[in-house]
Amino acid sequence: MTIAKYITLMLFSAFLLAQDGAILPGQKSAIQSLSTAAGFSSADLNTYLVQNYGQTLGGLSRTQGASVIKEFQTGSASKPVAAKKEADLAVASILETGMKKRFHFRDGSVRDGEIISMESGTVAIKTGSGTFNIPSDQFLSETAEVKNKKGELFKGVVLGETAEEFIIRTSFGDAVVQKKDIQSMKRYHGGILDRQSEERRKFYQSEAQLLNVFMDPTAFPLTGNTFYASGLSVGYGLTDRFMITTKFGSDFNNDLNLHPRMRFYHRKSAEKEVAASWGVGIHRKYPSKSVIGKYSHAIDVKDSTGTTPLNESDLTIDDVAIEENGRRLYAEVFLVFSSRRVNPTGRGKIGWSMGAKVSNAFVNRDEIINKVTADSVETISWSEDGKYSVPFRTWLSLEYDLRKDLKFVGSAWVDNGYKTMSFSDTWEDYSGDFTLDALGGEVSMIDFDFGILYAVNESFRIGLHFQQPYIDFYWEFFEF
Repeated sequence: MTIAKYITLMLFSAFLLAQDGAILPGQKSAIQSLSTAAGFSSADLNTYLVQNYGQTLGGLSRTQGASVIKEFQTGSASKPVAAKKEADLAVASILETGMKKRFHFRDGSVRDGEIISMESGTVAIKTGSGTFNIPSDQFLSETAEVKNKKGELFKGVVLGETAEEFIIRTSFGDAVVQKKDIQSMKRYHGGILDRQSEERRKFYQSEAQLLNVFMDPTAFPLTGNTFYASGLSVGYGLTDRFMITTKFGSDFNNDLNLHPRMRFYHRKSAEKEVAASWGVGIHRKYPSKSVIGKYSHAIDVKDSTGTTPLNESDLTIDDVAIEENGRRLYAEVFLVFSSRRVNPTGRGKIGWSMGAKVSNAFVNRDEIINKVTADSVETISWSEDGKYSVPFRTWLSLEYDLRKDLKFVGSAWVDNGYKTMSFSDTWEDYSGDFTLDALGGEVSMIDFDFGILYAVNESFRIGLHFQQPYIDFYWEFFEF
């Protein structure tokens, strides 16, 4: 069987494994038994599943079935409480032009917006989906009891809310409460306690969920049916566990390539999420010049004065590369483990990833370089140093939510192909063919980098850091 057929079979198998099938009969029986033991009736179970998973028992997937079983086993599944009659729901007592927050309505709908006008009992509310004219008696009251870290307690009507603060009208005036200072909180909509309101972390989860930290992948893939574009690649999430990317710079240079990634391990709770993923990269015609450029410091140039690494010599890549062996099949594979959890302060999340990558870049590497230069003055050969026996990279990366739209990221690595370059050299390298494979640079096998990512909105973010490529951007298209 040819290599191409092996690759096709491998990708197809990975895609099939990534699919999440229907719930198994054994899982159904286990859920029914566990729910009965927990005091659930059949109606209670259906209500619970619809409220939490949007499906009845027969419509669950295997992954969802396993999650439900775990909830009953750990005792975290609560019997659904009968909804309060609409007639008993409290109507909003205060509605004012300029109020900006999440509004709850008598029919159960919710909208994020701002009141722009009020006239004759009708309220005009502007949202991201348009402007709506809604009768004032359809707005539910929203009250809150907030205790800050100093022990101060505020009770009243929620007038407004931003990513950083609450505005509450108390009996003694309007109070502005910073969310970072909240110790505990209860919120009521229509007079009914919102049992999720005490989870302050939901206000601080950064919008920039990372697929990569700089050039290194995390174990968290794209959401299913989602497309993204960045400065170096584009990708698509086929399922919640399986995604494929391609480096478009290589594609434009006749090097079609695919980089599938599959999450094979995943555990998630309210406080913590861990995952492990594997990935491969296949290039059909990877330029040998890219291998020479990346590992130029591992190529020795010898003449009468001594030995000099290629990246420090006066030779160009055309002096070294053998043109007839210019392109070949290239493959790489990586394994990465990631973890993220709620920050103990309640503001956002902290995450880290650890991974390793190897490739076949050094297979038959002697065949891609000239042994002597044109004037026969210098001889060229790969270094015999043991650290250049196998191309590898290992890394440890960190992400930390500073605020909802701002994230600190950092990474440290050991990479026998890494060289540092100035911004101007990096830009010249990238703008030539959308790749980073220049011959020059200063060897830095052990190094680190850090920077910030700013989420302009839920789908677009930009980043700045201190090593190449210096500037990142990421654009995500939901349900593409």
